[in-house]
Amino acid sequence: MRGYVEITLNEFKKEIEDEMGFNCINANKGAFSDRGGFANEYIFERVIKHETPEDMMKALAGDGFRYAIRVYSSIDRNTNKTRDTGTDAIRVTLYDLKKDRPVKVEKRVNRTENALSNMRIRAREMWQYVANDKNTCPLCQSMLVKRTAKRSKKDFLGCSDFPNCKHTQNI
Repeated sequence: MRGYVEITLNEFKKEIEDEMGFNCINANKGAFSDRGGFANEYIFERVIKHETPEDMMKALAGDGFRYAIRVYSSIDRNTNKTRDTGTDAIRVTLYDLKKDRPVKVEKRVNRTENALSNMRIRAREMWQYVANDKNTCPLCQSMLVKRTAKRSKKDFLGCSDFPNCKHTQNI
């Protein structure tokens, strides 16, 4: 791939841990992590904390912090370097900690010279998505995510807590 740049674990950690406040959730080689599993790549996570006093009161009442931004680094845990060109890319996702599954997956971040700054932009966009009240289900307070209808192929917003909540909205 033209413009491919190898990124080392130390370079990645400097950007994502030191400057962005993420934590590696599967740092121990060979060890199973309840939050990172047996992935061959390093996974970094930052929990999205409640910002308003009302949200903090909900958290204290047991609501907890439900969402996190996860970054799948494409840095091999055996070599501490990014995988070969064309085999993988950095991915930024919104992860539901309560359901233990991804809710919203952003576009790939190709490992070019601007990979780390592009990753930062995608993580910020994900954070803003969660902060926007328009993206919250009015019935259950879960995130609304873009879906595509099977028959009509039209896009719509659906609750991420489906099938427990079947709320939808037109886009």
